[in-house]
Amino acid sequence: MLNFNWFENLVPYFKFAQDNLNNKDIFFVGWIIRDILLNIKIDDFDDVDITLAGDPKKVYSKLNQNAWSIFKTDKFWTITIVKKNWDGFEDGIGMDNKEEKINNQSNHITTFEVTPFRTEWDYSDARHPDELNWSDSLLDDSIRRDFTLNCLYYSFKEKSEEVLKKSEEKMKFKDNQVFNLEKEEFKKEKFLKVLKKEGYVLILNKDIEPILIVQNHNLIENISKSKIDFDFDKIHIILDPQNWINDILNQKIRAVWNPNDRIKEDALRIIRAIRFVSVLNTYEHINLDFDPKTWLSLKKYYFLIRKVAKERIIQETKKVFKKWNAFGFIALMDELNILQYYFPALANCKNNNQPTRYHPFDTYSHTILCLYHLQQINSDYLVRFGMLYHDVGKPDQYYWASIKKDEASQAELYKLEINHPIIWAEIAENDFRKLWFSNKEIEKIVLYVKYHMFPWELLFMSENKRKNEIKKFISKYGLEVLLNLCDVTIWDRLGQYNPLQHSDIKWIVDLKKEINKIYEESWRITLKELEINGNDIIKIVWKAWPEVGKILNKLLELVLEWKIENKKEELIKKVENLKIIVN
Repeated sequence: MLNFNWFENLVPYFKFAQDNLNNKDIFFVGWIIRDILLNIKIDDFDDVDITLAGDPKKVYSKLNQNAWSIFKTDKFWTITIVKKNWDGFEDGIGMDNKEEKINNQSNHITTFEVTPFRTEWDYSDARHPDELNWSDSLLDDSIRRDFTLNCLYYSFKEKSEEVLKKSEEKMKFKDNQVFNLEKEEFKKEKFLKVLKKEGYVLILNKDIEPILIVQNHNLIENISKSKIDFDFDKIHIILDPQNWINDILNQKIRAVWNPNDRIKEDALRIIRAIRFVSVLNTYEHINLDFDPKTWLSLKKYYFLIRKVAKERIIQETKKVFKKWNAFGFIALMDELNILQYYFPALANCKNNNQPTRYHPFDTYSHTILCLYHLQQINSDYLVRFGMLYHDVGKPDQYYWASIKKDEASQAELYKLEINHPIIWAEIAENDFRKLWFSNKEIEKIVLYVKYHMFPWELLFMSENKRKNEIKKFISKYGLEVLLNLCDVTIWDRLGQYNPLQHSDIKWIVDLKKEINKIYEESWRITLKELEINGNDIIKIVWKAWPEVGKILNKLLELVLEWKIENKKEELIKKVENLKIIVN
């Protein structure tokens, strides 16, 4: 489970941060150490969280104002620093020397976020601390953090006169505290036993510097203040004050100290907790569950989520939908009873039962099953949100269908606009607008809801009509949107788990092939095939070739989008209107 091979990749970043913060006693904290140990992300770190002892004003005053763009919050004193000037390297591509490549990558850090050690208390808004104090204690800082998986601290030490002057004692290691991974296999039970009894272990492996893991609080305090020396020229140090390593080896997510306090302090942690699970469990070697006390606290205080700004919730949600297990995230939101606050139309689909011979599950269960399968083949987060809302009009539809009338009246009811995906798209637009999605995002989501039946409808058209409808749709919305709709349709059909239908999607696979073929044939035209050339344009606009080229490319774009026909007289007329792009 734990991987100790890649901490050398952190060294250039660490030295870079030390130099630019003018402070040797810094610590990287949080995800960056966790992801290396879990073999998730081992290099190319584009943002780094840093903590250190001291007054934040003094930390700020030491920064090189010329080299960095610096942003700080006056109350919480989180300092975000972004490098102004870049050295022009291409991420070390083509470099043969590994050390040279790693050192070069440090030039490509996007941001450092620096927050000095602090203590916090009283959270009247269930989100931010009312009071905080700066501290010189790493242990104090660790207690305020949310979950143990974000409570790892990393340092890299080298022999120097400065270190030797500060040192008050030298750390010695017993034989049982040394895990030489060149000679022995890593055994979880033995490792945890020694860590619990001795408070620290030393990891040795071929071609890497030693790695010291410390859980003993007295040692952590002394190491964090550089009061301990080591018999090594170089050493990686991982401080684990809240025993995350025990949790990860036992596959648990656990809140730091009292989980009730952690959740009441900041209700956003409810969403962050289920995001961590939904992201990390995507990896085959990780299978996390919640520590029982932590899970109980999440369920107990679910209602506090109402106090968190919706844009913060959606920021976390988008992170999952863009790459990870969106299905698992929504399922956990449902179990925590918070789905109703953010996706009310989806929550309304629960217990909306449909005829078993067509849909053995209610509309909600059908929807998240569809989402589960769609995310295996399509990673576009807007398509996934479209799938999430593709059937939100079903409760209204089934209400109208429940009105018992004669056959003619029933047919009339089904023609009402409430039964059409256009209205369902309006429901989706309403919910996503309240969640602060951008207009462009909402437009795409609504499109996927509104047209989610379109590929199915194409199946029943004649060949010529289908071809024309495909051309018109691509011209208006683009090829990618139509292919995404095909993916939605695949799992909308299969997600019914219809006992009366075969699970055959050959028709939709064939349709995607047909769509691609039509696109290739209809959009194959090039500049050379335009029914107008540069000499024709020069006679109209009297411009040199660079400007003529702009007009030619614009004409080609219009033809490809089916906005004008590729006929000389039509193109000449359009050139007059395009003069503005070169004037």
